[in-house]
Amino acid sequence: MIGKGSKLYSIFGMKCPKCQETPLFENKNPYKYDKFFAMPKTCPKCGQRFELEPAFYFGAMYVSYGVSVAYLVSVYVAMLVLYPAFNVNEYLAIAIGSLILLGPYIFKLCRAIYINFFVSYDPNAIEDFKKEGD
Repeated sequence: MIGKGSKLYSIFGMKCPKCQETPLFENKNPYKYDKFFAMPKTCPKCGQRFELEPAFYFGAMYVSYGVSVAYLVSVYVAMLVLYPAFNVNEYLAIAIGSLILLGPYIFKLCRAIYINFFVSYDPNAIEDFKKEGD
């Protein structure tokens, strides 16, 4: 299910969606803010452009909103199950605090999700790119 060739492999591995070999980000650690936004222009192995059009990743903000809401709802449900006597202040402290800590990871994850909406895995992408270069 999460093997090479699946969308989940590309998304959670943050790899090129076409060849699933090259990292999407120059800096793999989401908590190292040096070159936080930096992405290569193209995949060096298959030639896939990572920014399909100008301002392409603005759409990832909507994905980020959905992921954040789903996370906050799951925190709420988990607190209902594990600690039913919680109050609103406790929920807000845990939810907002953890969302701030997860923010950089969610940012990169949502970019990976967004590009995977538009680019599919091609097992022959690397060979095709090498043939074009010859």
